[in-house]
Amino acid sequence: MFRRAFVVVSAIVLLSVAGTAAAQTVDELVAKNVQAKGGMEKLRAVQTVKQTGRLNMQGIEAAQTIYAKRPNLLRQELNMNGQLVVMAFDGRTPWMINPMLGAVAPIAMSGPSADMIRDQSSFDGPLIDYKDKGYLVEVVGLETLGARKVHHLKLTDKNRQVQHCYLDAETGLEAKLVSQNEIGQTFEQELSDYRDVEGIKIPFSIRMLSNGVPQGQIVVEKVEFNVKIDDVIFRMPR
Repeated sequence: MFRRAFVVVSAIVLLSVAGTAAAQTVDELVAKNVQAKGGMEKLRAVQTVKQTGRLNMQGIEAAQTIYAKRPNLLRQELNMNGQLVVMAFDGRTPWMINPMLGAVAPIAMSGPSADMIRDQSSFDGPLIDYKDKGYLVEVVGLETLGARKVHHLKLTDKNRQVQHCYLDAETGLEAKLVSQNEIGQTFEQELSDYRDVEGIKIPFSIRMLSNGVPQGQIVVEKVEFNVKIDDVIFRMPR
């Protein structure tokens, strides 16, 4: 939850790395990332998150509210011109209500969209406790992203799905996340405008691209931790 906001460049030129940069291990980079976000103690203390903001997707604007609760409960609401779109995961079943597609009643999801929701529901993201979660994480190298140096990590889950995470070499925070679906379509999220919320760093701007083409942006307005959230909102209505 602390790494992105639910929706979802090719890797830039890989540089030859020598000395201390090449010697940095996965665990060292993950430790720096955790510390940069506020430290493990603060992150573990967060049990729920409520995030509100605005989504602009190809010219269509929507108010966005995201609810997340440990260990893997997630609900996103998009209010588009008075129509409410819901995508949620109750820990077992991903489901949605999308009147824009004619789905006015809740339906269970399957395929890549369901996989995306399951992935996004991981409360701490894949890096924290990555071994326990079954991820293989490899350091690809130090690369250039715009004017910044970033550490490129390749993450492979137990289903052999691959993600790429780019950590800012200076701050240790996520600068970009990249994933690919079953038909080879690449989704990217560029994270920026990190702000301190109760001692935890949160990106307040998420730019989204598909196959390198800009698709939209999320601008976060407010983040609240440890608010009371009833489990019932994550369950698919009958």
